[in-house]
Amino acid sequence: MKKLFIAALLFVGIVSFAQDINQKPARDQREKLTPEQRNEKYLQKLTSDLSLDKKQQEQVKQLIAEKSAKAEKFKQNRKDSKTPPTAEEKAAFKKQMDADKADNDAKMKAILNADQYTKWTALKKEHKGDHRGKDHKSPQERDQEYLQKLTTDLNLNADQQKQVSELLSDRSTKMAMLKKSRKDSDVKPTDAERKAMKKQMEEDHKAYDAKMKSILTADQYKKWTVIQKEHKDKMKEHKKDKK
Repeated sequence: MKKLFIAALLFVGIVSFAQDINQKPARDQREKLTPEQRNEKYLQKLTSDLSLDKKQQEQVKQLIAEKSAKAEKFKQNRKDSKTPPTAEEKAAFKKQMDADKADNDAKMKAILNADQYTKWTALKKEHKGDHRGKDHKSPQERDQEYLQKLTTDLNLNADQQKQVSELLSDRSTKMAMLKKSRKDSDVKPTDAERKAMKKQMEEDHKAYDAKMKSILTADQYKKWTVIQKEHKDKMKEHKKDKK
């Protein structure tokens, strides 16, 4: 169980890296926008898609601003909080979120005409589907994307691609096994188990590194270690931003 957990941590690192590659342009562009700019961009989209008149634009603009302010406040509260929310707090938050969503829907329905409201609900459904598609790629899709990234950056030949693909596939299998084990168990690891996990993670990392080194040429391996370091630094920065 411990070995599987550690292997999964390493695999998640690779998966995250592949996701970073695919989502980086859109995410970077989003991060450069202020909340006000994002609100204005969304308003422009709705104005175009729903043919909003001047009065509707003002009403929708105010509604978007209110929703954005709540989101920013929640984000700040999460940053300031030193302890994770309890199960009761999560349930209360979900209930409040559902209530806010219903309230926002009712307000939009009052602003829009019947045809506009129908289009708006369709737009929301499409956006939700796109979002799920991006966030829930299969392990095989993630493996393939990461493999393509390495193939391009390291100029892997056909034999190397096959070996790296098998290595990633092995990790995906372990990850699936871990998820199932974690689903079946509600017991959290003790401090002693966490220390053992950390030690095992270091050993597994060395083993993975050795396998990659045996597959790649000296120049490719050097480039790969640079890629790994860059990703590790990004993960550290991401954790700092979340605190």
